[in-house]
Amino acid sequence: MKTWKITVPVIALLVLMAASASAATKTHMSTGGGTGKWTFGIDGGGTFPTGDYKDLANTGFNIGGMADYWMNSTWGLGVNAAYHATNGSDDLNAALVADPAFGAGSEAKWSTIEYGVHATYLIPTQGQIAPYVQAGAAGYNVKFKIDGGLAPGDESVNKVGFNFGAGADFHATPVVNLGIGAKYYYVPSDTEFGDKSINWFGVQGRVTFKMPTK
Repeated sequence: MKTWKITVPVIALLVLMAASASAATKTHMSTGGGTGKWTFGIDGGGTFPTGDYKDLANTGFNIGGMADYWMNSTWGLGVNAAYHATNGSDDLNAALVADPAFGAGSEAKWSTIEYGVHATYLIPTQGQIAPYVQAGAAGYNVKFKIDGGLAPGDESVNKVGFNFGAGADFHATPVVNLGIGAKYYYVPSDTEFGDKSINWFGVQGRVTFKMPTK
């Protein structure tokens, strides 16, 4: 897949939009906005398999959403959900085609549904850029599918995994932030998929909204 050719321009556009908005406004706003504030957001970008998973899957994409409750100006707790998808690697697809049980036209696909919780620490700064670090735990429904060929089908497994990452938000308006970030995802090994863990990096652009309050 050539998802990176789409992901990079999208993230670059978000950064340029954020920079333009920052130049137009000098209003400072923390991502959390203080004690008892809620933020909501959507994100999306590229999925980049690593380790054993890289041998089985090509670069893909992800899209998701999140909601965070800010206990103070630096700490937030939240929930999130996301969908991650990749095609099978060239080697895996070639092996399927060569296998008489699957044959010509066989193509592998991977997808993962994530639903989890996370904690975010907003690094104190002044100005229009708000860096943060984040760690979370999640349930992952990992699905492996074979399309075409002689034996199309799929199988899935539910596992608990972890993720952590960092990023930065750019204050576009007093209630809207544009940001970029990266996460590392770890889903433990499972015999359903050859006793291999499923690990990947996600690079996302995101938009978050602070719930207006008096």
